Amino acid sequence: MILERLSSENFRNLEAAEYRFHPAVNLVVGMNGQGKTNLLEAVYFLATTKSFRTARTQSLIRFGQSYLFVNGDIARQGVTQTLSAGVDPGESRRVLTINAERVPLGRYLQSLTVIAYSSSRLEIIRGGPEDRRRFLDRGIASVEPGYLERLNRFQRALKQRNALLHAIAARQARASDLDAWDEEFLLAAIPVSAARADYARRISALLGATVDRYRYHVTGLTLRYLPGGEASGDPGAWRQRLQEVKRQELRSRMTLVGPQRDNVAFELEGRPAAEVLSGGELKTIVLFLKFAKLEHFRDETGEAAVFVLDDIDAELDVDILEAVLLNLPAATQLFATSAKQSVISALETGPHRRFAMDGGRAVEVSEH
Repeated sequence: MILERLSSENFRNLEAAEYRFHPAVNLVVGMNGQGKTNLLEAVYFLATTKSFRTARTQSLIRFGQSYLFVNGDIARQGVTQTLSAGVDPGESRRVLTINAERVPLGRYLQSLTVIAYSSSRLEIIRGGPEDRRRFLDRGIASVEPGYLERLNRFQRALKQRNALLHAIAARQARASDLDAWDEEFLLAAIPVSAARADYARRISALLGATVDRYRYHVTGLTLRYLPGGEASGDPGAWRQRLQEVKRQELRSRMTLVGPQRDNVAFELEGRPAAEVLSGGELKTIVLFLKFAKLEHFRDETGEAAVFVLDDIDAELDVDILEAVLLNLPAATQLFATSAKQSVISALETGPHRRFAMDGGRAVEVSEH
């Protein structure tokens, strides 16, 4: 898949303009604060309807404006489609279209897959469990079209079960009413837990192979899925767990078993990686993790995802970065920013298009 064209309105400081991209490498250079990262963020937003920098969509809208809009042409398997994603004040949710036709989120997200790396964002390892659950869910959704529907079903069941726990505590419902909701809850929870466990296992194997391939000095790193429910998919075992914690749930008024409590542990010889690795080592490990996601996507779909590399800094081993980029899955389109000339020079050795960013506008300055 190739992003051929992009335009936007009111996306951060980006000026309204149309950009046409190289199918291989696109470099965005310029001084800090001119909008380099914003352009890459717009690419990511077009694919995911989210940012790789913030969870607040409102932060993406240009100051003084009330909406944003991003539009782009995607070439995939010989067919070109036009995607658009917008946030409109008159809408309660994002406005998503494919070829000018409104489509649901699940269908939209299957059109373009972008995997983003930012040297300033290490939430996958340093952040909270919700960051790691989001990492799992986005990765699964990119290769399993029905996963978002299953996840939404689980979230609805969780919300309704928690509401019932509150009603029981307020004496507006009976504790026995939970029995029926337990069945709905576990039927929704088990597929989500199983998908996350399988994805974590596959990414862990690819991550380990990537670390070994580049002979990185951080060895013995593991990625371990920590289920918030039963490790098995046995409904009987899930029912037993729910019964065991029911009194605690009634006191706390919340569901204490299930995917909403899942986590992923990044460990080095049994110790948390975030506590024993340096900033530069963590950034390299996250780069390897993104590379593992690219490989997994290619293995599952037979296609290459778009890869976004933002703000590669001095703490990242440039030799390793160059080696990783040379071994990207075939036909991977790359977007990159960096203030480090050695990185830019390395990326300019092959076919590429270079843009200079100034005041929110990117101007093509060269192509090779």
